[in-house]
Amino acid sequence: MATLRREEGRFVKGSITFANPKKPHADPPPRRRADYPVFTKFEKPVDLTVQSLVKLACAIDQWSGSIAVYPSRRSKIVAWGVVDQLVQENKRINREVSGGFSNPGLLTVVMDGVGDISAYHGSLFLGGLKAQSLVTRESDALGSMLVAEYVAYAFEPFAKAIHRVVGGKSDEMEILDFLVRACEASIARLCIGLKQRGTGGAFLLTPTPMDALLAVKHAFEYPRLMNATILRVLDEESLRKVWSVQNEFIERDQSVPGDLVRLHSRAETDADDREDEVTGAVKLVASLAALDGLVLLSPTLAVRGFGVKIGAAPNVSTVYDGEGFSRRGTKARKIDLSKFGTRHGSMLRYCAQDRKALGVVVSQDGYVRLMMTVGNSLLFWDNLKLLGHDEFSRKAAIERKKRRESRRTGAKPLWLGYTEMPKTVERLLKEGS
Repeated sequence: MATLRREEGRFVKGSITFANPKKPHADPPPRRRADYPVFTKFEKPVDLTVQSLVKLACAIDQWSGSIAVYPSRRSKIVAWGVVDQLVQENKRINREVSGGFSNPGLLTVVMDGVGDISAYHGSLFLGGLKAQSLVTRESDALGSMLVAEYVAYAFEPFAKAIHRVVGGKSDEMEILDFLVRACEASIARLCIGLKQRGTGGAFLLTPTPMDALLAVKHAFEYPRLMNATILRVLDEESLRKVWSVQNEFIERDQSVPGDLVRLHSRAETDADDREDEVTGAVKLVASLAALDGLVLLSPTLAVRGFGVKIGAAPNVSTVYDGEGFSRRGTKARKIDLSKFGTRHGSMLRYCAQDRKALGVVVSQDGYVRLMMTVGNSLLFWDNLKLLGHDEFSRKAAIERKKRRESRRTGAKPLWLGYTEMPKTVERLLKEGS
């Protein structure tokens, strides 16, 4: 796979799923919903070569499907079919939605370009190859306590306002946590969108930009990403409150008032619409970063300008590994800055001067780095985790194994959907004849 090149001038992207054609679903659910992924066989298996893989990858869009493969002999692999309905999984892993089914095969290998390969078991990230380097784990900098504290300070007023407006049993600290996670997810999605463009770029968050160090080519006040991120949490809290009241009637085995049913439907529509608004705003802001220069934002993600250049500032001498610093302080490993280019250097120099800034740099090779100052120490996180997958661990592997075994021992008939309506065309014709 590392030898893949271009097909008609395009980088080849695709995905293959290792699955036994006799029993392809590694961990089938007891109830299969309509959009659950299903394997469909080719009339004849195809020997898997570089040439056949390139052709199949062009035919089977990795956003919606994956090529099903399996060894036919010890040294021979064949492509025997396609697993479909992976749109929701890809939307989930790219943080566009919160739910979705994982690829049901045993092992999935995703090819995002030449030398950019990742391997998954369900939602577990096993490792990958990026810029000719083996990656076995990623840094969850956006989920770290240091970044969370930075974001939380900016969102505290909005958490208080949402708590007062929603009222009821809402918890202010829980709302603040939701806002922090929503902001971190939006930052991750900005980086994902920029990576997909392949241009590289950067984002700079700061409450008070240092004008003497920043040359803003395009001043652009765009608050929609900030507003949508905050109001999305408000709408979800409102929906949760309505659902809680409705559930009280259900638990008492009482009829739910019609007004409450209608309110729930409207609140759900508002929440769905707000999710779409966040997606649209993220895509626009990510595209701004493709221009030469960085995108300037507030810590609450209000855009202030793009095409921003960082001016001259004193060089930095000591930069600590962010992940190690969170555990060991100044005893953490120091970063060798000679390995990084001018974009990283200028961002580090700015963050050393503006101690309330947080910078994110997306390289053309796909690596994403985050930098910020904590106290008097300049921190640097390499190879950020952006996607919504789970990190592989021995504990996670054991839990998955136990779940599969419990499902096998307590095997029940496969249920399709939730209502009594026909769930297959064959049953529809049989019952409708």
